[in-house]
Amino acid sequence: MIAIVAVCSHLLSGSQVQPRPTSKDKPLSANASCYDDAATGKLVGSRTSRTSVLVSPDGRFQAYAESDAVAPGLANRPECSNTSRLLVAGRDSRKFQIVLTIETSPESLGNGIDLIDWSPKGHRLLLAQGSWQYFSDVGETRVRIYDADSGSLSSGSIVDEAFSRYVRKTCAGIFQPVGFSSSGKIIVTAAPFFEVGEDKPAGDSCVQKKGFWLIDSAIPTLSQLPDNYRVERYAKVAS
Repeated sequence: MIAIVAVCSHLLSGSQVQPRPTSKDKPLSANASCYDDAATGKLVGSRTSRTSVLVSPDGRFQAYAESDAVAPGLANRPECSNTSRLLVAGRDSRKFQIVLTIETSPESLGNGIDLIDWSPKGHRLLLAQGSWQYFSDVGETRVRIYDADSGSLSSGSIVDEAFSRYVRKTCAGIFQPVGFSSSGKIIVTAAPFFEVGEDKPAGDSCVQKKGFWLIDSAIPTLSQLPDNYRVERYAKVAS
């Protein structure tokens, strides 16, 4: 388990299974795999996954993500491994530029990017940066924000830091970004952290049940939302 700042967001659950499935039915997910969709472990070769283009509410910025899964066979590629990228086109140019590249590592051969939404005001893009190890149920999701106006990318620990301040101790949880509030704050789901093989949340789990949380990334602070909270969508998916 990897502790990031104070709160661990490492997933040890069935959400990262072997092998990682492709994302052909999720237009805003770039998660390619060298293996078949049935998760039988059959090698099918190198693949590329690309999301649809997500357009900011005012139409001034566009973004998409792509992930290349390279099949084993080369001397420097003994196993299936991914390289994923986030590309953004903006106010001064309609040409897409790479603003984030996720390289493979020995601990996480697989990686991908999910585009969640653009903020209702300003030009902040919420995304999920995922990584996993093929033929393992271990992986993690990092919540990040790309500010297109400043060209800056947040760290992957903004959610971890917020929960650390809230519970005032190191804790573990499974966090997924789901959108923005009307005021531009981040909305995530937080689920309990389970040790492998256990049916009760771990003692250091941040929460005891899954729910919606509102995070002000500028401070950072957070507050819990009702279980029936409805997440609004602000961006448009280009045809």
